[in-house]
Amino acid sequence: MGKEASKRDEITLKREIGLFGAFSMGYADVGADIYMAMGIVFLFSAGAAPLSFLIAAIVYVTICFAYAELSSTYPLAGGAQIFAARGLGDHMGFLAGWFLILSYIVDISLFAFSSSGYLSFLFPFIRELSIGIGPLSLSGLVLTTTILILFLLIINIIGIRESTIFTEALVAIDLAVEAFILGSGLFLILQDPSGLLRNLGEFGAPDIHEDVSYIPGLDLKFQNFLYGTTLAMSSFIGIESIAQTSEEIKRPYKWIPVATKLSAISVLIFAIGISIASLGVAGWEALAIHKEMSMVIIVESVPLIGSYASIFVAFTGFVITLASSNTGVIGVSRVLYSMGKFRLIPENLSKVSRRSRTPVRAIIFSGVIAILMSFLGELEKIADVYTVAGLISYLLVHLSLPKLREIDRDAYRPWRVPGDLRIGGRGINLVATIGLLSVGVLLSIVVLLHKIGRSLALLWLLIGIITYVSYRKLAGLPILGRVSANEMRPAEYRRSVIAFIRPYEDEDVAEDIARALKGRYKVHLTSIIDPTGLSSGEVEEERINAQRLLNRIASKLKGMGLEVTYRIEFGEPREVAISLAKADIYDFILVIIGRGSRKLEESGLARFLMGEFPGKVIAVRR
Repeated sequence: MGKEASKRDEITLKREIGLFGAFSMGYADVGADIYMAMGIVFLFSAGAAPLSFLIAAIVYVTICFAYAELSSTYPLAGGAQIFAARGLGDHMGFLAGWFLILSYIVDISLFAFSSSGYLSFLFPFIRELSIGIGPLSLSGLVLTTTILILFLLIINIIGIRESTIFTEALVAIDLAVEAFILGSGLFLILQDPSGLLRNLGEFGAPDIHEDVSYIPGLDLKFQNFLYGTTLAMSSFIGIESIAQTSEEIKRPYKWIPVATKLSAISVLIFAIGISIASLGVAGWEALAIHKEMSMVIIVESVPLIGSYASIFVAFTGFVITLASSNTGVIGVSRVLYSMGKFRLIPENLSKVSRRSRTPVRAIIFSGVIAILMSFLGELEKIADVYTVAGLISYLLVHLSLPKLREIDRDAYRPWRVPGDLRIGGRGINLVATIGLLSVGVLLSIVVLLHKIGRSLALLWLLIGIITYVSYRKLAGLPILGRVSANEMRPAEYRRSVIAFIRPYEDEDVAEDIARALKGRYKVHLTSIIDPTGLSSGEVEEERINAQRLLNRIASKLKGMGLEVTYRIEFGEPREVAISLAKADIYDFILVIIGRGSRKLEESGLARFLMGEFPGKVIAVRR
């Protein structure tokens, strides 16, 4: 790619997001979906809303499983775009990425607008504001949405760590609030289930909605139910958010599958549980009428504390939907960064700031479009586009999974989608097949019923085709083919092991270590010198001898194909060993147990560490 590309690649995204940060990236959208989508789904599905969320959750789980395997195998910013390009070719990778960009831009606008709605419950004057700019008349909600988006752009330009701390704090609050709402609602239903039973009888809303392309001859209520079910799928974008930050997640082979599965569990519990609880407490009609602040309506229906708790829930709704908008900013900037990096769009958008090491141009580009989209001012219309764009990307992910298993069959996969079968001599994954068929059916329903979504998606597709074809021709790259795909290789994972080497060991211990570590490992040799009773000169002599020993051991291990670093620490050996072993960067702890007079002491240290860190200690006997 030349000197310029090499220079660009020196500035990379930082790996500094842990497990809760990765989970928060996904849950921020999942949790916000409940605040944003609950009222909209009830507007169309009525008493069948819990069934809509259940169907969405089942499909969501299949997508979670696909992402758990693919994101940990290919921990690169880009998500669906990476998987589709590697598995199906550059043009399909562009298509997946292009619709992800649309999904995230809509995500920014949609959830910032929803956040403004909850804020207006706390400050009613927001709804009364109106400013005219030429022919435009901007409402207070649109103005507030614009301010919130600008705020999110700033914190993301500062850097990803600041952004994820913000998201983690909001998600922690929301988990507690949603647990309270779920618990209170189910308790009231157990006291009096009549409201729930009455509302469950209304399968689909009886009203005609002008933005739905109804199919003549098909039952109106059933079509509204189908429409509501597709809107419930908007929580899908949450799992993509984890994939977008995979290039910045510490130990992605471990945390990505865990965070992904935690997101799947959370949507099953909260989306389905709260939809059932809200039917019994508030009723579907009240939630549909007040769709912009449906969670507040649920809490207000709780006796005694409802009027007080609603204020706190409104605040939580404001911050969690803002967090979801924030993951949209992160996600779209990472997709643009990745697409530029792999030459699917002009590379200018992929450049990372030397100061903050974030893709500033991509963040500004996505934010400006999101602000313009918020001028539409209609929550249902924005959600319409959100659903169709996301489903197209996830369809391509499911199509990519079997192809990637074939193309990179020897790649190390930290986690695999369960359900592998062999039918007629061919390998088929049952879970992935169910996911593919489910997403395909839902996308077909969206194309049939979603008037605005299909129109804007078609326009977006035409713009994308023109952009992609023009860029690839100007860059001298083939429109079809695998030029970019060949650069998207699976990760060469190496598990990190801290190996404690006594200063009196000999260099032959390298052979014992190599025999114990078969596979991909990065070994951190560590020698601990106890300075107790030693003069400064003796300590320095011990240090020099230990450094020479570690250097010889490291050279031998490198010759055996292992990646090795080494260092020397000072202090009481057991205390220092515990302190180092507690660091989150090590997967395993290796202890050498020799022979003779030292055996009892070294065995004691190994047993002690096994008690402190079960399942992580490797004891190597010489």
